[in-house]
Amino acid sequence: MMQSEFNKTKVCIADKHFIHRLGVKTILSVIGIEPDLYEADSLETTLSCLSEINDVKYLIVAQDVLHPKLNKSLRKIKNQNPNAKLLVVCDGPCQAVPGAKLITENDTRQEVLEKFQNFFFHSEPESTDNDSALLSERETEVLKTVALGYSNKETAEKLFISINTVISHRKNITEKLGIKTIAGLTVYAVMHDLIKPEDVKA
Repeated sequence: MMQSEFNKTKVCIADKHFIHRLGVKTILSVIGIEPDLYEADSLETTLSCLSEINDVKYLIVAQDVLHPKLNKSLRKIKNQNPNAKLLVVCDGPCQAVPGAKLITENDTRQEVLEKFQNFFFHSEPESTDNDSALLSERETEVLKTVALGYSNKETAEKLFISINTVISHRKNITEKLGIKTIAGLTVYAVMHDLIKPEDVKA
């Protein structure tokens, strides 16, 4: 049943290394699905794949394809195909990527298989608007300043609040979104159209 459900589903695997792409294809076979597969080895070929192939539903992309500007790369991918589910494979420690599932090299064999199964077989409610709604208006303003590279002091001055209040809001934002790094919060803000990629400090 699983196989028939996915035998026409379009999946794009984006990784610079052929052997890694082969490994992903092997995992798909192990979990019992045989979708229409497309391969890419760079951000450019990934975007071309999403542009030329209609209805790619799943995108499995290695983090090295997204470097050096992770947030801009994710933005381009989402603009090209906003409906594709995204699974990011990290070669090492990697920051939170809003709207995507993550697999790291430290995951065990069982964890990798479970994450792939969850990625393909567990549907999730649309969360883009709901995630943003978790934040209060003030927390959203603080998130924007953090993503734009403002310090706590600069944020406090810009929003006319105390530094302690800024710190409190940042703690709440981290807890609500489950994102601990500034880079991760920046990606979240870009992906949810709270800020523009070109406004992010280099």
